[in-house]
Amino acid sequence: MPARLVSETVDALGGLDALVNNAGVTLAKPVFDLTACDFDSIFSTDVRAAFLLSQQAARRMAEGGAIVNVTSVHEHVPRVGFALYASAKAALGMLTKSLALELAPAIRVNAVAPGVIATERNEEAESLGADAPLGRAGTPAEVGAVVAFLLSDEAAYLTGASVVVDGGALQKVFRPAI
Repeated sequence: MPARLVSETVDALGGLDALVNNAGVTLAKPVFDLTACDFDSIFSTDVRAAFLLSQQAARRMAEGGAIVNVTSVHEHVPRVGFALYASAKAALGMLTKSLALELAPAIRVNAVAPGVIATERNEEAESLGADAPLGRAGTPAEVGAVVAFLLSDEAAYLTGASVVVDGGALQKVFRPAI
């Protein structure tokens, strides 16, 4: 499927300059309640899909291309109840660094690590965002602006980085989710 997706994109657009891996699954459960199916679901969506799409895209991408993986602040710090989610995002962060080394200098690979972002599915965003030094949750547009920057020529000397977009929240300790 990743090969077909990339091939159809290249055929339709005449080339491929950028890839954003933004698929993700969130699951909050105590560690003893997690199952092998939970593990497979999260890692196949958050890590495997990003790897396979990056691999296929890089084969067809023009020199100067860029890949951005959307991880999470939990790439950098764990949170109670998010053992698999944080582990998958950390794996995606390391995949970002590994791809950055192997695909350089032709293709840049970076990550964006959002913190609390106010989206329809993130019901606790406002309460958690209030604890960030900036005093609010972020917006999808604020994350998108960082993604756009990393894909642009202005970021031409940036690869292997993880840019945290969290209103300063990593400077503080998170409250347990469960």
